[in-house]
Amino acid sequence: MSAAQYLLHRSLPAELQLLLGEGRRCLLVYRTPGTSAEFSVRGQLLGVLRRGQTDYLRLASGCELRLDWLVAVNGHRLAA
Repeated sequence: MSAAQYLLHRSLPAELQLLLGEGRRCLLVYRTPGTSAEFSVRGQLLGVLRRGQTDYLRLASGCELRLDWLVAVNGHRLAA
């Protein structure tokens, strides 16, 4: 089994579940640990990838974003 594997994630926020596989672009806002600054990336979600114990959102552009850094999807704030 590969160290990186794609997951079907039932525990994902509803906003992400709806976007996975739809082919639509979305706006993801994230915050890195130790900072209050928020950053955003726009792209098409391909799926969720797990490396070790960490889950990542994979975008069509090749960008990978840690799921635990995510704070908003298309303007909808996620529960902390």
